Amino acid sequence: MTITLKEIKNKLEKIKAMGFIKSRRAHDTGIGKTLEDYLEIKENNIALPDFGVMELKSQRIKASSMLTLFTKSPDGITNAEIRERFGYPDPEYPKLKIIHQTINNGKDNAMGFHFTIDENSDMLLIAKGGETFGYYSLDFLKQKAVEKIGNGLILVLAETKKQKGHEFFYYKEAYILKDIDPKKFLAHSKYDIRLGIYHSGKLAGTLHDHGSAFRITQKSIPDFFRIKRKIL
Repeated sequence: MTITLKEIKNKLEKIKAMGFIKSRRAHDTGIGKTLEDYLEIKENNIALPDFGVMELKSQRIKASSMLTLFTKSPDGITNAEIRERFGYPDPEYPKLKIIHQTINNGKDNAMGFHFTIDENSDMLLIAKGGETFGYYSLDFLKQKAVEKIGNGLILVLAETKKQKGHEFFYYKEAYILKDIDPKKFLAHSKYDIRLGIYHSGKLAGTLHDHGSAFRITQKSIPDFFRIKRKIL
């Protein structure tokens, strides 16, 4: 669909002026379906003359849920090696090792884990204390972020309320977002290592690998882009 920026802004301003709008669909997808219906858009890819193809996305302003960008062990080490080298005994099965760690950018957690960006090599380094034990390339991280989030968005934020079991949306703000910067999204990311053990069912007492994953809060997405332009 081809549309000018002025046209999309006018449509969004009219929708905002309507105030709270009843969802056209139950559950989480109602926010996007309702916006598309009122914008009279059948596809969520919009071509803007100066920005190229943009994906239309909508989001609840108070969304606090975490979004997993991908799950993959770092280069240079396997998850089995991470478990063996840094794991600690499971309380219920002390002969088996587990490791559950949330790691932040540049700041040691309680066990001394952190990640940093190496500007010289364009790598993200995973470390414990002064020892680097794994890494990801920034190009790979950007690719995964683009696959999950998109690299050109019209992001519309909405306040929500519920009345008599129905959800209503007030589409309050909108941004054009383009060109993901991996350094920016890593500043808002948490890196989780989740290597555990099944404690119930037929697999009780066996290893469980949730893997290593970068996770972000949905509300931080506008801060990941080099181009951020408010249009509503």
